[in-house]
Amino acid sequence: MEGARQVLHEVFGFPDFRLSQEAVIKRLVEDNENALVLYPTGGGKSLTYQVPALCLPGLTLVISPLIALMKDQVDALVARGVNAANLDSTLTADRSSFVKEEALSGRLKLLYVAPERLNNEGFVSMMSRIKISLLAVDESHCISQWGSSFRPEYLKIARFAEEMDVERVLCLTATATSAVAEDICKSFHIAPEGVFRTPVYRPNLSFQVQVAETLDQKLNFLVPFLKQRTGPSIVYVTLQKQAEEVAHKLRPHGLEPMVYHAGLKTDERTKVQTKFMESNKGIVCATIAFGMGIDKSNIRQVVHLYLPKTLENYSQEVGRAGRDNLPSECVMFLSAPDIPVLEGFARGDTCSKTDLGLWLQAVAFKEPATDGTLDFNHYQQSKEHDIRANVLGLAYAHLELDYSYIRAVTPFYQVYDLSKRSDTDWNKVMVDSSEAARAIRKFWSPRSSGYQIDVVTAASSCSIERADLAKKISDWELNGWITSKASQVRARYKVLNPLPKTTEEIKAVAELMYQRMITREDEAIQKLQQVIEFATADDCLAQALASYFGDDDAVLNGLCGNCSFCRSGTAASFDRRTQSAPDPTKITAILAACPERDDPRLLARMAFGITSPRLTLNKWSSSHPLFGSMVDVSFTALLEVFEKECKKAGYMKGNTVSASTTTKKRTYSTYNTSSYNRGEGSGKFTSKRGRR
Repeated sequence: MEGARQVLHEVFGFPDFRLSQEAVIKRLVEDNENALVLYPTGGGKSLTYQVPALCLPGLTLVISPLIALMKDQVDALVARGVNAANLDSTLTADRSSFVKEEALSGRLKLLYVAPERLNNEGFVSMMSRIKISLLAVDESHCISQWGSSFRPEYLKIARFAEEMDVERVLCLTATATSAVAEDICKSFHIAPEGVFRTPVYRPNLSFQVQVAETLDQKLNFLVPFLKQRTGPSIVYVTLQKQAEEVAHKLRPHGLEPMVYHAGLKTDERTKVQTKFMESNKGIVCATIAFGMGIDKSNIRQVVHLYLPKTLENYSQEVGRAGRDNLPSECVMFLSAPDIPVLEGFARGDTCSKTDLGLWLQAVAFKEPATDGTLDFNHYQQSKEHDIRANVLGLAYAHLELDYSYIRAVTPFYQVYDLSKRSDTDWNKVMVDSSEAARAIRKFWSPRSSGYQIDVVTAASSCSIERADLAKKISDWELNGWITSKASQVRARYKVLNPLPKTTEEIKAVAELMYQRMITREDEAIQKLQQVIEFATADDCLAQALASYFGDDDAVLNGLCGNCSFCRSGTAASFDRRTQSAPDPTKITAILAACPERDDPRLLARMAFGITSPRLTLNKWSSSHPLFGSMVDVSFTALLEVFEKECKKAGYMKGNTVSASTTTKKRTYSTYNTSSYNRGEGSGKFTSKRGRR
């Protein structure tokens, strides 16, 4: 451990380790064992892999979910003289090549990548030639399907660690319940003694709950609260438009809040974050997009003007306050009108069982390319089968990890825009006599800035491989003759085992996948309910939050003395007032506006205000006056009503502009490949009973 302490002093400038950092590093460096670090936000997780990285002989590979966060960490390490780099899609070809050379040569000590990089065959091949001394998995709660931030690509990290014979693994997270921690340990073979947990309880944080009916009532509290601040403040909202609205309402009161959300341009977000980090009393109204990488010690106030979706989110966000250990206040508002929006997030991911079956059949009957792989445009499939992009990714992950039908390999781009650099160079493109060049010129179409070609369509129309066309375009660019811009990424999958082909097989797999979606939806609703129960329980708020994460004894005598419960002796009184019986007049209006009767969930989504690709395509989404008109009604009650209506209509599809515009009953059944649209799978197939 002497070497680790030397690195801590000389490279990072710290006199001593904090919390259990030293024990974690000893387990990795001296015991050569895997570990899980559960530290609160700002607890110093990064040092537990950055110090070992400089003590171990090989490469430390860091899996991190956010490109911006990776870049910040790399910049900080490079400034300290550490040979670190990130490898992501934003790099130029020259920079990417340089990073790979550094990694292969053994000079690079830390390499940061996103989990999606593990699908890249070239990257995996490169890693097989490199000694990975340590694999660090940041935000490792994303690996657990019990967690609120589950990401399917995280599921593949454990398999990668085994295939690459990684010497040791370190998982890190700030928000993990006991169930999530158990899931992580099971995936990475971490023994109980390899778990290092620091209680989330911080005595300098004061938790308060306020009840309000309207935004104006919230502002009546918020304005004087912000005016008395002694340091920077974050006001969290749910939606982008709410960030703008709240900031607008605060300005007439002499407050100058900044606005931050994912809808802003990158340079604007960077400007806001920099300004906030440099401020002494700055205010930012933000969605949860603001916070990752915010390591500012003197944030005095964190306000949840709208309920957080989960206690995991809440813990992470309030954890940004008072990192200097000085008193800081965290306020959460309970408001009945805000809850349906959050329920909408929870309900929005579950798709129709029929759509899921149609998608599965499209995958199963897709004709493989000559290399045996299947390729799909996820964006197109999302629209066609009314499955959100994140859910579609999860569905493919299930086929890969649960059923071993397929395995994701390097994706490719379908469309290329070509622009000339000079007339002389363009002439070289025009006189290139290779077969691939002739095919490109035959199938490209003129654009204002040059030409555009769909290499998938071009390849299917001639006897040339798509990869050969893409390589020719790449060669032209590398020669300096053109500039190109690729778009419409297509995911590729290697077929490992025969996919289900019969009606019974497809129904069985679709049913299992659908039930998993329903389970996740129920869990998301339960997590929202846990937030409400936390805010309204007869218990110390600090104690309740600590107990949720398994730290039952963190708060002395179970009373912090600072929260609104401890101060008043009573819990917040709150009535959700959800209407259970749908208004028949509004039901009739929804049915008249939307002719679809094949999917009761689609109708319920429109009534409740939950968008989907199909609703957006047919203009029944946010721009429609009836969208969200029954947001105060139980979603389950809406689903029951529309289920009856669809059953009466025989689950027939209406005549709309959606990708599948048949008026026949949508079902999936056995059929021969000659009747199938080989491009993507159009979904335009019916059972014999449904044909006319």
